[in-house]
Amino acid sequence: MNLIRLIAVVMVSAACACAAQTVDSGVGAKTVIWSPPDVGWWDDMPQPTIPKEMIGALRVANAPIVLEETNLEDARRRFGGTIGDRGDAGDALGWLCLDGSDRDSSWILWLTSSEIDGLAIGGFQWRRLSRNETPDRRCSRIPEDKSGIDLPIALHLGMKRNEVQKCLGRPTVIRGKTFFFCHEHHRVIRKQDFSVSNDVAITFRNGAVWEIEATKTTSD
Repeated sequence: MNLIRLIAVVMVSAACACAAQTVDSGVGAKTVIWSPPDVGWWDDMPQPTIPKEMIGALRVANAPIVLEETNLEDARRRFGGTIGDRGDAGDALGWLCLDGSDRDSSWILWLTSSEIDGLAIGGFQWRRLSRNETPDRRCSRIPEDKSGIDLPIALHLGMKRNEVQKCLGRPTVIRGKTFFFCHEHHRVIRKQDFSVSNDVAITFRNGAVWEIEATKTTSD
């Protein structure tokens, strides 16, 4: 009997896990979005070509988020939601998932923190949601009357390719439908020389910006 009960518990748990992945919308099942996708950075990226730092901060619902400075837990306390995590050691990633909408469609934003960032937010991913996608219940909703996402440069979802290149210049490299823009400069902190990298990846769908990812990393 104990074995039968154990099997039943496992089956119920599996059913709950499956239910967390899809939502019956009445028209069809929707994909539940929770963790940030892998945009496609690789280890042997070309030498940086962008002369200036592009995105070192952003505003979310009029609240400033400074990369490498704003604590992920502080962002959670401000916006709500649940902090997610995956991987370990150098592959570890934590995130806070937020979602909202504008006049065009719905979007989802991940504020991310990798192993090198410690407790701070080191980057973000911001992208559109397809009609068959819905944010996980652990994401926090940003009301429309609280404004949306503002970047320090004239970059936003829905832009055309020529508008992006007018804003950022020629990409460092293009892979498939993604433009990669890479910047690096040196900075002296407490008489020590550090390297500051600022990378932006922009993915297009149907000729318009579908996703924007940015990271900032300071290393010795």
